[in-house]
Amino acid sequence: MTASPRRLATAAGIAATALLVSSCATSASTSAGGGSDTGSGRQTITFMGFFGTFQDSFTKTVIKPFEKANPDITVRYVPIQNSAEVLAKLRASKKNPPADVALMDSSVAPTANKEGLFAKLDEAQVPNLARLVDKARGTDGYGPGLTLDSLSILYNSKAVKKAPTSWNDLWDPAHKGKLALPIADTRGVALIVALEKILGADYKKDIDPAIDRLKTLAPAVETWQPSPDVYTAVQSGEADVAVGWNARGQFYKDASDGVVQPVLPEEGTVEQINTINLVAGSGHTAAAQKFIDYAIGAEAQKAFDDDAYYAPVNRDATLKKDVAERTTASAEQQKHQIPVDWSWMTTRYTAWVDRIKREVIGG
Repeated sequence: MTASPRRLATAAGIAATALLVSSCATSASTSAGGGSDTGSGRQTITFMGFFGTFQDSFTKTVIKPFEKANPDITVRYVPIQNSAEVLAKLRASKKNPPADVALMDSSVAPTANKEGLFAKLDEAQVPNLARLVDKARGTDGYGPGLTLDSLSILYNSKAVKKAPTSWNDLWDPAHKGKLALPIADTRGVALIVALEKILGADYKKDIDPAIDRLKTLAPAVETWQPSPDVYTAVQSGEADVAVGWNARGQFYKDASDGVVQPVLPEEGTVEQINTINLVAGSGHTAAAQKFIDYAIGAEAQKAFDDDAYYAPVNRDATLKKDVAERTTASAEQQKHQIPVDWSWMTTRYTAWVDRIKREVIGG
């Protein structure tokens, strides 16, 4: 049987992951942009984006069309695992930035803004800023949202007899030793918010109830760091149940012929935004902003989100109906959104992640 495009893309993403460390090291060792090609007037800008299927889809639906429309600009993709890695790389090379444009979670980006690692955008060079939905608008002129997503439960439909419907189902004894919980990042922060709601607590006042609840789950966890990612772990059967993001869960649902199943928990979920940012000190500011403008434009948003199941940040982008119903923009997802004050969360994010690492994972 011929493999579907999504299955092929997933296989390519897994293979690419094996090169992640060496690719990052090689690309990041070069100064941002890499300069103009001698005598050609071409520019190369460096983009730090998430690895795996995200890289495959974004390259196909955004970078390649952008390069075709702008033959004088080449985009070099540096794959990264998460926002913490981007922040660390930018901090380590502030005087010689390793990228021109970088993705970063909206809960981490304000820290980079405050430290002068990102630069403000020129609205005249990024006109699509005016077409963004309100929640995707950048703060004080900094990078806007690129993707909208939400936290999800994932499960292997071949191994799990009773599909989970609630966050509480993570504690089902049937899943003991077969849980994958990569929560030492924004997934953990979002999960704490969801658990606080279930426990009747206020995450702004005290997260002890959620931390204590997660401690009781720790003995059932098979892995905190599934490799190469949590979606592959569920697909392969390494894990029966896991926590991940809806968009990639939907992508892997197609790629695995339904083996991977994402679930919207009945108590609700937490929305998450990845921002696209201009790196301070970029030697190719104009080209970098042209790329950002294209990436948040309606054409690129529709192409990427139709392929990768993110909700669009551009109000003019209309997804295919069957895709839209599986994104965080769907009526069902929106009805089950748990409100989060991400501006407030920025000042607590690191402390929360540290508590997860110390008390839950390392406890």
